[in-house]
Amino acid sequence: MKHLRELTSLPTTGLYAAIGTFDGVHTGHQQLIQAMVNQAQKTSTECAVITFFPIPAIVIRNIQTPITLTSPEEKAALFEKLGLNYTITLQFTKEMAQLTPTEFIDLLVSNLPIKQIWVGEDFTFGHQRRGNTTVLSQLGMQYGFETIIVKHFLQNSEKISSSQIRNWLTSGDLESANKALGRPYSITGVVKHGDQRGSKIGFPTANLAVWEGKLLPASGVYATFAQVEGKIYTSVTNIGFRPTFVDNEPNAQVECYIHNFDRNIYDLPVQLFLVSRIRAEKRFESISALIQQIKNDAAKSEEILKHAEFQTGLLTGSTKTAP
Repeated sequence: MKHLRELTSLPTTGLYAAIGTFDGVHTGHQQLIQAMVNQAQKTSTECAVITFFPIPAIVIRNIQTPITLTSPEEKAALFEKLGLNYTITLQFTKEMAQLTPTEFIDLLVSNLPIKQIWVGEDFTFGHQRRGNTTVLSQLGMQYGFETIIVKHFLQNSEKISSSQIRNWLTSGDLESANKALGRPYSITGVVKHGDQRGSKIGFPTANLAVWEGKLLPASGVYATFAQVEGKIYTSVTNIGFRPTFVDNEPNAQVECYIHNFDRNIYDLPVQLFLVSRIRAEKRFESISALIQQIKNDAAKSEEILKHAEFQTGLLTGSTKTAP
């Protein structure tokens, strides 16, 4: 699969394209894209996702807080697993937000040989969201492409949405978020030098520098799988403000203790897969109380992960962890 960052001519005579933000690439997104891929394979047609970065809402509403579930790179990796030929990530700007529905579609069909456009039933586009599936179908007749509208994917009779997943994550309901995603929520960061407090108390942690736009879940302790240089390790991760040590930490920190691991991994990327939220973050009155709680958390994490299947991307399997 090729990941393109702009509209460009493609070496194909026809293209099926799914359009949307697709933040999180949740089970509803997967259903839509997989249906398109299956149809494209039947007709020997190449297929693509046309998506946007930043999330349009960030630009339109001038949102300053991090809300993004998946970076462009994370989305592209997930799309590739679904069998797409192309991911086209367009830079969403204030200028793009001003395009009328017709201008937006004209921009696409002028650059891409689109035969079908696939969207969800609540799809909107164009300035002030004036375009909807009815408008898209009308433009399809004008420009010569077919419009395919896919119904919502429901979880417990409720529509799956990226907004709902964000709400679940920030409220601590990791179980519902992971079910909607079809995999554990993941966080990737480069290991940075910390203050060595973990090493001093017998639990050396990998402190991750996480992309500032990434949505972090509710503060707390999580049972996690950690992927380091392609190998999977069991781990326990604290996400939060370290109240035992710091009174006014301005930003949430991500610290991971990898079980039975003693390598130097500074400046290496680590991907964490959040399997279960063990508890909320709390302040301890003594270091000895903190150490005992870390031991309890580590043991509980190991027990949880012992019975969990490791999942990465859209693939699920009983993958053995690294020795």
